[in-house]
Amino acid sequence: MLAKLQETAAALRARGFESHVFETAEQAAAFVLGDAAPGALIAVGGSMTVKNLGLADRLREKGHEVLWHWEAAPADRAALLARAMHADLYLASANALTESGMIVQIDGTGNRVGAMAFGPKTVCLIVGRNKLVSGGTADAVRRIKTVACPANARRLGLATPCAQTGKCDQSACTKSMCSVTSTFERAPGGRRFIVLLVNEDLGY
Repeated sequence: MLAKLQETAAALRARGFESHVFETAEQAAAFVLGDAAPGALIAVGGSMTVKNLGLADRLREKGHEVLWHWEAAPADRAALLARAMHADLYLASANALTESGMIVQIDGTGNRVGAMAFGPKTVCLIVGRNKLVSGGTADAVRRIKTVACPANARRLGLATPCAQTGKCDQSACTKSMCSVTSTFERAPGGRRFIVLLVNEDLGY
């Protein structure tokens, strides 16, 4: 698997992304902690990977202000998400990543996709080996719809078809998490976009 991650990192670099491969999630976390510029404003997109690594608290211990809508009261989230678009560093993960180096995301509100596409000076994704798909974007979307979305819907207590059956049925969805689907074929111009690949299963 490590060789496959190395090949994917090379494919990402060919598409303009900066990419590094790590054996462990802790090594990837150490990279983030060491790479963040002193005093940088950091925002976090919805990410179980970032949460499980405890990166928000670890970055705060280093003196960073960290914006994370998961921690905010509902009334404060809109303003926080707007500030996140101007962060120095945006941390998240990918829902799926093709071996050819394309990043595929599905969002409910679009805040994560929006920040990844435009705004923060640097974007850094921490991606476990379980997010890698051998096919193209159709396989990536299939992985998201059958693995990531059901797990997230259950975590949030949503009564979506995918949470109940593991299968997507948009026609029966009254509160869908799948409003925006995006594919990053190349790194957006004018910004640093880092993808950290980890030889462990992380997040959904």
